[in-house]
Amino acid sequence: MQYLVKAQTSYQSTLGQQLKKLEWAGARLLFIGGTAFGVITGVGFYLLAPAFSYWFFGSLKFWKYAHMGPRLIGYAYVLAFRYLKGAFAPYVSLTAPPSSKPDLSLVQINPAWQNGESCDNCGKCCQRISCPLLMANGQCMGYDTFYWRYFNCGRYPTTQREIDHYECPKWTMRVR
Repeated sequence: MQYLVKAQTSYQSTLGQQLKKLEWAGARLLFIGGTAFGVITGVGFYLLAPAFSYWFFGSLKFWKYAHMGPRLIGYAYVLAFRYLKGAFAPYVSLTAPPSSKPDLSLVQINPAWQNGESCDNCGKCCQRISCPLLMANGQCMGYDTFYWRYFNCGRYPTTQREIDHYECPKWTMRVR
């Protein structure tokens, strides 16, 4: 009897994990589909303005961020072109859990870094990709929003290659 209870509990746990992965993949696919709709039609960005406002700024009040529209639309076209050209590939699995910080089993803060856990006003990674969400003071307008957590920003860095590419002074890989 105990075996059946353990097996059922294990099955429920596995099913719950699979449903979570399906939820994360669905959220990413909805974002990617909305972006593709916007890139292909042009007008789709305006029709989905509340959704994009939520995804990038954490608010449905799209009128507050309307001034960012042209920069984000231009950036979406640049990313789409780079993706089609093979120069850009997202490195987050569709089923990966959202993340607001890097995996601390992979990376650690560089002992030479003077700003504690904060990135302070560094922004080298964002400057390198000309991110339209980077403000002049080095802060991110989309910090810890859907886009931040579900895509590359929140989990950066994951490899030494990323640290080198972005010339990041904050992070180093853990020695294994």
